[in-house]
Amino acid sequence: MIKGAPFYDDRDRYYVQTNNPTEQILKKEGKGGWLESCGSVALTNCMGVLGKDFVITCVGGFQPQIDEIVTGYFNDPRNYKKFLIVRPNLDPALPTSPPGNRVPQYFPLAAKEIFGVRGVYMELPSTIDLWAEVVSELVQGNPVQVCLKDPGHYIAVVAYDEDTNEIIINDSWPARFANQDGFNRRIGRKDIDSGPENWKNFIVIYSL
Repeated sequence: MIKGAPFYDDRDRYYVQTNNPTEQILKKEGKGGWLESCGSVALTNCMGVLGKDFVITCVGGFQPQIDEIVTGYFNDPRNYKKFLIVRPNLDPALPTSPPGNRVPQYFPLAAKEIFGVRGVYMELPSTIDLWAEVVSELVQGNPVQVCLKDPGHYIAVVAYDEDTNEIIINDSWPARFANQDGFNRRIGRKDIDSGPENWKNFIVIYSL
C-alpha cells in the first residue's frame, strides 16, 4: 500500500525548475550554477501534492509561475527582517549571504505566508534514523523536503510504498535522470544518489 500526500501521483501538480524566468536569466548569463531554484520548486512540489496548486493572474492576463513567486519571496528585501528573526545568525541583507532560497530555515515561513500551509524545520542529530523520520511523516500524509549532499539539491518526498519499502519523490531537475523525468521516482533505503546516506541532516515537514 502507498501512503503519502493526497495528490502525490498527480502529474499536473509536478513542477520543474528549468523553465522559470530566474533560471532562464542565469542560464543566458552563462552562470555555471544556473540551477538555482531547486529549493523553491521543491517547496512548490510539496504544496502541490497537498492540493495547494493555484493560479495567479495579472490584470493584463499574464499568469506567473507559482514557483517563481516562491523564489521572489525568498529574495525580496522586504522579508529580510522576518528572516533575521528566523535565523538571527545570518543577516540576509549582507552581500555575502546566500540567496534566501538556499536557507532551509526560511521554508516554513514561505509555506505559511504564500500557501497558508504549516511547515516545520527539523535539524536532526546523526544518531537519528533519517529514513524512519521521513517515512513516519509520509504515512501521515505529510510531504517532506530534503536536501542532497552531492549535488547540493532539494527534492520533495511525497509518498511511501509499504510493500516495497521505497519512498517516492518529485525531483524538480529531470535532466538528472536518464529518461529525463523526475516525477514519482522511487528510491530505496540504500540508494547511493538520492537515498538517506546522501541527505543533509535536516528535513522540512509540511502539513495541512
